[in-house]
Amino acid sequence: MNIDAYFERLRDAARRAGFTLTVYGQAGEWELPLLKREPESKGPRLYLSSGIHGDEPAGPMALLDLLRRDAFPRGAAYTIFPLLNPRALAIGTRETPEGLDLNRDYGPEPRSHEIRAHLAAMGDQVFDLTLCLHEDYDGEGFYLFAHQREEVGTDFPALALEAAAAVMPIDPRTEIDEMPAREGRVHPPPSVADPNRADLPEALRLFHHHKASVVMTTETPSGQDLDLRRRTQGAVVEKVLARFLEKGIS
Repeated sequence: MNIDAYFERLRDAARRAGFTLTVYGQAGEWELPLLKREPESKGPRLYLSSGIHGDEPAGPMALLDLLRRDAFPRGAAYTIFPLLNPRALAIGTRETPEGLDLNRDYGPEPRSHEIRAHLAAMGDQVFDLTLCLHEDYDGEGFYLFAHQREEVGTDFPALALEAAAAVMPIDPRTEIDEMPAREGRVHPPPSVADPNRADLPEALRLFHHHKASVVMTTETPSGQDLDLRRRTQGAVVEKVLARFLEKGIS
């Protein structure tokens, strides 16, 4: 992935869509971008991220496409981290050049400067909905991990799966990452959701420490066509955001 070209396209698309782009840190030769857009009046606080693994380019590409089409609904406060691991994306590896999996670095003592910078940029913000866009080289279709608080009501993971199924097949496996799965939804055991894990992933950090009502990690199969994966991620984001704002959840 050409990080310099992506960054320039991101900057232009963000400006046209009314987002402010700031830099919250540095990773090697590349800056770490943060996009924000505030509503005219109070609205839900939405968080999106992608690019935490360097062999998962569909997420960053989907966010860029959504910006280019001005497809993020108005009426919400957005915090978007589109390029969490540019050094790995530049070379196409899951981990950083030092061999660190950034999505296992959100515990009490982060080892990577990328995640320390990310946590500092988030501070103690509270989010209503968070979407973390991922890919899986073992994937056989779209699937997701989700954590949702009981008071939300609407089954947002089901909406995400419905949006994905209109573009690509849903992963049929009954076990994913050694956890039970059914019809594209992974069901982690309670021990996995431990907020005190040393190898805490981003999504659980958002759920436990940033009090998000809905947390979803979307997964497209990296062995399939890249444009298909990009369109699937984009379709999921669009449908979930539209319904979340329609429900007025905050």
